[in-house]
Amino acid sequence: MTSGPGRTPRAAVKAMIVRDGAILMNRSRVRGADGREREIFDLPGGGHEFGETQEEALRRECLEEIGARVRVHGAALVYEVRTWAPDRTHLTFQQVNVAFWAELEAGEEPGLGSAPDGAQVGTAWLPIRDLPSYEVHPAGVAAWLLADPGSRPLGIGPFEIPPEL
Repeated sequence: MTSGPGRTPRAAVKAMIVRDGAILMNRSRVRGADGREREIFDLPGGGHEFGETQEEALRRECLEEIGARVRVHGAALVYEVRTWAPDRTHLTFQQVNVAFWAELEAGEEPGLGSAPDGAQVGTAWLPIRDLPSYEVHPAGVAAWLLADPGSRPLGIGPFEIPPEL
């Protein structure tokens, strides 16, 4: 059940940018284990590099993925994602994400940044009320956004993600 000697979870930061009842998501195309291509959505952000503050990491990641400068506000959510080996004997990936409320800086609009994730093809504003119509990863983030704000926990997960993501 371990990931191997000396391995630790990866730390990451994510942006929750909401405008007019919609949340900004990265839009990616992936090929599943069944060979079919599908469109998936996830929050912009990524790995927290050594020496960066969380805010610096999130601003850098947003420039790389959505090509826009952001203003970072308070922490909204902490969630964990994990990927298991096909035989389920060990984890191959584990990441703890801290999602922050953020907003686009004045005059900024999202698009494809200078260093998008491998399968990323753009960004999309998804109406929060319609999130069940989309394949959001992890699905628990969509459920969290749909919940009554007064009942949202600070931490959720862990969520299992398929190897192709």
